[in-house]
Amino acid sequence: MNRGDPLAGPRDGALRITLAGWTVSLDVEEEALASPLRRVFGAFLAPDAVASDARLVMRTPSTPTAPPTVQELPRLEPGDSGTLRVEGSEYSAVLSQDRSHADVTGSGRYPVENVIKVMLASALAKRGGLLIHGVGLVHEGRTALFVGHSGAGKSTLGGLWREAGGVVLADELVAVWPVHGGGWRASGTPWNVPIRTAEATLVAVGTLGWDAASRWETQGAGEVARVLLLNALLPEPTAAGRGALVGAAGRVLSSVETARLVFARDASAADVVRSRLDAVVRP
Repeated sequence: MNRGDPLAGPRDGALRITLAGWTVSLDVEEEALASPLRRVFGAFLAPDAVASDARLVMRTPSTPTAPPTVQELPRLEPGDSGTLRVEGSEYSAVLSQDRSHADVTGSGRYPVENVIKVMLASALAKRGGLLIHGVGLVHEGRTALFVGHSGAGKSTLGGLWREAGGVVLADELVAVWPVHGGGWRASGTPWNVPIRTAEATLVAVGTLGWDAASRWETQGAGEVARVLLLNALLPEPTAAGRGALVGAAGRVLSSVETARLVFARDASAADVVRSRLDAVVRP
């Protein structure tokens, strides 16, 4: 690995991945990381012809430590000259002013994954998009994105959708962004979904609830927004960053259907979602 200029190009053979149309090169010092990172990102490898938009360089600490058993959310702090510091348990990183370069000190795959999430959220924000903790269900090119607190049923719903033969974009982090000419797109990420899934048109965003009978209920955009914002990754810990997050949430919810899915732990949940996606007209 090049220990000189941190902005120099990535070394030959560096792992390159594409997430939601954004490509990042991973240049890590720890050779033993190659196999774990390929397991995580293998389905999202970038084609050779695609240029990198960003680069992550990770160096091992001078005194190696064991990875933590419990992963905490990274702490974001504004740095000097517009940089951004990302701090986590046993790792730290500095992102460049334009968020296209990250210098990371840590060991194991979790620092790489956590910093990439922050970089991806920043890249999406530049496009007016969001990185959302939720589950995205795809049916014939249309996506419904559901958000909720821990235990609301996101993973359960994703499992029921797979059992019914449906495609799950992701059941942890879903990327959404506006497209030229109107409408929104949604894409999965590597987390909790080990296979690459195609992008799809986002047509609905909803919250979740449990009941003995599954049903699709209309819900106001304001009610959905409160839950959506609690589940959106904040790329910039500033007033401007929070304002951009709120603005993007407002734009997406004004462009798609907002709803509440109340569902049972059986095949009826998938039937209700499929029926509604069949009825929704593409933006």
